[in-house]
Amino acid sequence: MTLLVRHPVTYREERLYIYHVVFKEFLGFDYRLIAEERRDTLITAEGEEAWQLIVSEVLFQIPAEKWLSNESLPAQPLERWKVSNDLPEVSTISREIEVIYGIRLEGGHFYLQDDNEITLGLDIFGSIFFMLTRYEEIVKKDRDQHDRFPAIASLAYQEGFLERPIVNEYLEILWWSMKRLWPNLERKKREFQVYLSHDVDWPLGIAGNNPLRVLKTAAGDVLKRKDFYLSMRRLKSLAKVSMGNVDADINNTFDFIMDLSERKGLRSAFYFIADHTAGEVDGIYHLDNPWIRKLMRKIHKREHEIGLHASYNSFRNPDQIKKEFKRLILVAEEENIYQESWGGRQHYLRWEAPATWQAWEEAGLTYDSTLTYADRVGFRCGVCFEYPVFNLLQRKTLKLRERPLIIMEGTMFGKEYMGLSHEESISLLRRLVETCKLFNGHFSLLWHNSSLLSKRELELYSNVIMNI
Repeated sequence: MTLLVRHPVTYREERLYIYHVVFKEFLGFDYRLIAEERRDTLITAEGEEAWQLIVSEVLFQIPAEKWLSNESLPAQPLERWKVSNDLPEVSTISREIEVIYGIRLEGGHFYLQDDNEITLGLDIFGSIFFMLTRYEEIVKKDRDQHDRFPAIASLAYQEGFLERPIVNEYLEILWWSMKRLWPNLERKKREFQVYLSHDVDWPLGIAGNNPLRVLKTAAGDVLKRKDFYLSMRRLKSLAKVSMGNVDADINNTFDFIMDLSERKGLRSAFYFIADHTAGEVDGIYHLDNPWIRKLMRKIHKREHEIGLHASYNSFRNPDQIKKEFKRLILVAEEENIYQESWGGRQHYLRWEAPATWQAWEEAGLTYDSTLTYADRVGFRCGVCFEYPVFNLLQRKTLKLRERPLIIMEGTMFGKEYMGLSHEESISLLRRLVETCKLFNGHFSLLWHNSSLLSKRELELYSNVIMNI
């Protein structure tokens, strides 16, 4: 069945992008676009034009001179729609859903149905476009101490939907509305997937480090962290590494990570730093180090993935990202490491819309997996599907894909961020895993190798992975 999508003539490039992502990428439909003078989107099925779905528009009706301005942002507080009253078959996290862009229809409703026509007051396409492109991050100037857009400045956090994939919920509303009109319509079948990734900031905590610093850290294990076991592990590791056994380094948890992944039938991705634009902030290792190269060979031999962890000051610098990726590829080829695709993540989650995406595109990377917030876990892009990205300033679709990150362990544990206990973290992890499963989506988790040092950390990570 081919859908006919009649749409207004405004914002042509933006429409081509969002219709492709929604209809083809996410739902798997064949469709044909027809531009005409109108102020909503009308969807019919070829040969069955009597049945109609009308989707209201707000974002793509904004005057061009107000595009990417404060006036174009959603009005807060957002309206809320009790979807279950109108579409009880729709899977949502709660009975009510936030309406990012939309208009109330006759009688104050967001959903109206006659015999052969459904009208949605929710601007599905504009709202999804807003979330996927990170529209608000260009408009709003809020930044934290690392020049990152913070979760607390986002619409999702302020309106209470950061921990729910609102794009997936909007897709369900669209799907079930269409299913009521065309019962024989079939959508793309999806399966729940888990993406595990590990930013290699400190592959070694002892080797190459100042022994005095290691001793001070060991003292802190006892005095600050009250962890005598960890202190003894660190000191034993120092003794062995000092005798030339680098594999005994306390940060060398890579086999542990890969063993767990393989037991669950998962593939881990390890993202390596290839340059140091901010000194020790980018770690103290180099890709020329023989032990690092041996580690990369081992990862590849065990059929896990290697990727780029672009340095701290690279996120606005296309030439720097290109240089770092070329360096990583050169080292990989020297070690006979070849992959069909190459992805990664920005160090410290430093990212800017759309400059960083464009830089990764120009460097030739396949996907980025930076997009979560450092200060709060959740769905920064509003979705638990991978998707192609759009450059809002150049108004073009890129080949690069975003694989949204949902949880970083440092966000949960960091006192400057959420400061959760291990028990609270497990509860949060399980809840977000179940959320992704509800939509047959992707659960993406970042856990650093250097955050697996204490007995509690090892047990926690094992518990998480084995119960996903």
